[in-house]
Amino acid sequence: MYSQKHVHRRKISEVLVIIAVALVLIYIADAAVGQGKQGFLPLNAAIRGMVFGGSSIVLFFVSFGLGLGQKSKITTYLLIAGGAITGTSVIGAASMAKGGLPTIQASFLAIVIIGYIIMGLGIFRLLKKL
Repeated sequence: MYSQKHVHRRKISEVLVIIAVALVLIYIADAAVGQGKQGFLPLNAAIRGMVFGGSSIVLFFVSFGLGLGQKSKITTYLLIAGGAITGTSVIGAASMAKGGLPTIQASFLAIVIIGYIIMGLGIFRLLKKL
Protein backbone atom coordinates (compact mmCIF):
# COMPACT_ATOMS: atom_id res chain seq x y z
CA MET A 1 0.00 0.00 0.00
CA TYR A 2 1.28 3.42 -0.88
CA SER A 3 1.83 5.94 1.85
CA GLN A 4 0.28 9.39 1.66
CA LYS A 5 3.68 10.78 0.60
CA HIS A 6 3.78 8.46 -2.41
CA VAL A 7 0.26 9.40 -3.45
CA HIS A 8 1.13 13.11 -3.28
CA ARG A 9 4.30 12.61 -5.34
CA ARG A 10 2.36 10.68 -7.98
CA LYS A 11 -0.38 13.29 -8.19
CA ILE A 12 2.10 16.16 -8.38
CA SER A 13 4.00 14.30 -11.11
CA GLU A 14 0.77 13.81 -13.06
CA VAL A 15 -0.27 17.45 -12.72
CA LEU A 16 3.15 18.69 -13.84
CA VAL A 17 3.22 16.46 -16.92
CA ILE A 18 -0.31 17.58 -17.87
CA ILE A 19 0.75 21.22 -17.54
CA ALA A 20 3.89 20.53 -19.59
CA VAL A 21 1.90 18.96 -22.43
CA ALA A 22 -0.59 21.84 -22.33
CA LEU A 23 2.26 24.36 -22.59
CA VAL A 24 3.76 22.53 -25.56
CA LEU A 25 0.40 22.41 -27.34
CA ILE A 26 -0.26 26.12 -26.68
CA TYR A 27 3.23 26.91 -27.98
CA ILE A 28 2.69 24.89 -31.16
CA ALA A 29 -0.77 26.36 -31.74
CA ASP A 30 0.54 29.90 -31.33
CA ALA A 31 3.46 29.24 -33.67
CA ALA A 32 1.13 27.69 -36.25
CA VAL A 33 -1.27 30.64 -36.11
CA GLY A 34 1.57 33.17 -36.32
CA GLN A 35 3.61 31.29 -38.95
CA GLY A 36 6.80 33.19 -38.20
CA LYS A 37 5.02 36.29 -36.93
CA GLN A 38 3.15 36.99 -33.73
CA GLY A 39 0.43 34.43 -33.06
CA PHE A 40 -2.48 34.78 -30.66
CA LEU A 41 -0.14 35.33 -27.72
CA PRO A 42 1.38 38.81 -27.36
CA LEU A 43 4.93 37.43 -27.35
CA ASN A 44 7.68 37.35 -29.93
CA ALA A 45 9.09 34.00 -31.02
CA ALA A 46 12.11 34.08 -28.68
CA ILE A 47 10.12 34.89 -25.55
CA ARG A 48 7.37 32.42 -26.51
CA GLY A 49 10.02 29.72 -26.88
CA MET A 50 11.59 30.46 -23.51
CA VAL A 51 8.31 30.77 -21.61
CA PHE A 52 6.33 27.93 -23.15
CA GLY A 53 8.97 25.67 -24.66
CA GLY A 54 11.58 26.01 -21.94
CA SER A 55 9.19 25.73 -19.03
CA SER A 56 7.51 22.67 -20.53
CA ILE A 57 10.88 20.93 -20.87
CA VAL A 58 11.72 21.70 -17.25
CA LEU A 59 8.30 20.45 -16.13
CA PHE A 60 8.73 17.19 -18.07
CA PHE A 61 12.01 16.48 -16.29
CA VAL A 62 10.64 17.48 -12.86
CA SER A 63 7.60 15.28 -13.45
CA PHE A 64 9.84 12.35 -14.34
CA GLY A 65 11.96 12.91 -11.23
CA LEU A 66 9.00 13.15 -8.89
CA GLY A 67 7.39 10.14 -10.53
CA LEU A 68 10.39 7.86 -10.06
CA GLY A 69 9.19 4.73 -8.31
CA GLN A 70 5.55 5.82 -8.66
CA LYS A 71 3.10 3.87 -10.81
CA SER A 72 1.29 6.30 -13.07
CA LYS A 73 0.06 5.61 -16.57
CA ILE A 74 -0.72 9.31 -17.00
CA THR A 75 2.88 10.36 -16.33
CA THR A 76 4.30 7.56 -18.46
CA TYR A 77 2.14 8.09 -21.53
CA LEU A 78 2.26 11.87 -21.40
CA LEU A 79 6.06 11.83 -21.16
CA ILE A 80 6.13 9.69 -24.29
CA ALA A 81 3.60 11.86 -26.12
CA GLY A 82 5.06 15.18 -24.94
CA GLY A 83 8.59 14.22 -25.92
CA ALA A 84 7.44 13.00 -29.32
CA ILE A 85 5.41 16.16 -29.90
CA THR A 86 8.31 18.38 -28.85
CA GLY A 87 10.91 16.68 -31.03
CA THR A 88 8.71 16.07 -34.03
CA SER A 89 7.18 19.55 -34.11
CA VAL A 90 10.62 21.15 -34.26
CA ILE A 91 11.66 18.79 -37.06
CA GLY A 92 8.44 19.59 -38.90
CA ALA A 93 8.89 23.34 -38.51
CA ALA A 94 12.52 23.12 -39.64
CA SER A 95 11.63 21.05 -42.68
CA MET A 96 8.99 23.58 -43.75
CA ALA A 97 11.29 26.54 -43.24
CA LYS A 98 13.34 28.05 -46.03
CA GLY A 99 16.25 25.72 -46.76
CA GLY A 100 14.63 22.72 -45.05
CA LEU A 101 16.26 20.33 -42.63
CA PRO A 102 19.87 20.85 -43.76
CA THR A 103 19.70 24.41 -42.46
CA ILE A 104 18.41 23.53 -38.98
CA GLN A 105 20.10 25.60 -36.28
CA ALA A 106 22.02 23.92 -33.48
CA SER A 107 19.62 25.28 -30.85
CA PHE A 108 16.67 23.68 -32.65
CA LEU A 109 18.59 20.44 -33.02
CA ALA A 110 19.18 20.48 -29.26
CA ILE A 111 15.42 20.82 -28.68
CA VAL A 112 14.79 17.84 -30.97
CA ILE A 113 17.27 15.77 -28.97
CA ILE A 114 15.80 16.90 -25.64
CA GLY A 115 12.30 16.07 -26.91
CA TYR A 116 13.33 12.56 -27.80
CA ILE A 117 15.15 12.18 -24.47
CA ILE A 118 11.87 13.05 -22.74
CA MET A 119 10.11 10.47 -24.90
CA GLY A 120 12.84 7.98 -23.95
CA LEU A 121 12.25 8.66 -20.26
CA GLY A 122 8.57 7.79 -20.77
CA ILE A 123 9.53 4.61 -22.64
CA PHE A 124 11.94 3.78 -19.80
CA ARG A 125 9.06 4.11 -17.32
CA LEU A 126 6.89 1.90 -19.53
CA LEU A 127 9.54 -0.82 -19.83
CA LYS A 128 10.35 -0.63 -16.13
CA LYS A 129 6.82 -1.71 -15.34
CA LEU A 130 7.13 -4.88 -17.43
